[in-house]
Amino acid sequence: MGRDHARFERLVRPVLGTLYRFAVRLTRDPVTAEDLVQQSLLRGLARLSQLQDDGAFEVWQCRVLYTTFLNSRPRRDEVQLDEGTEGQVIPLDRARPDRQAERRQLGQRLSDAMDGLPADQREAVWLIDGQGFSFAEAAGVLGVPPGTVASRVARGRLTLRGTLAAVAADEGVGR
Repeated sequence: MGRDHARFERLVRPVLGTLYRFAVRLTRDPVTAEDLVQQSLLRGLARLSQLQDDGAFEVWQCRVLYTTFLNSRPRRDEVQLDEGTEGQVIPLDRARPDRQAERRQLGQRLSDAMDGLPADQREAVWLIDGQGFSFAEAAGVLGVPPGTVASRVARGRLTLRGTLAAVAADEGVGR
């Protein structure tokens, strides 16, 4: 079992950040996200013999995390993929506090727009646009065909485009 532990540790190190960010998006709570990551890592280690290609580890472990999340929540609950990540999305200008406030406000509006999407679209958009996964990788994580992911992303982006256009109009952008 020692060799499996060493292999698992080698594979996990580079993807821990991705797993944690995904867990925070799903749970909306950093402490709960830490627990979710830990639970999924334990399950991943127990099932490591099922992983045939080490290059596919990130997607495989994200799928384990996502399944762990789905199994830990009530069936009718929606997945919330929002966390106050405006600092990650839009770098803050430390020299101008007024710009910081504007950017935080814009970041919150972007998060609110994501919150407005149905859970299945929000998950797909986050994996593709937020994490940079391919459609095939996102399909592997979500357990649906790549075409379904593409459809969810397209519908989600269309909705976001309309919502964000309204936000831009409210702010006087593009006039």
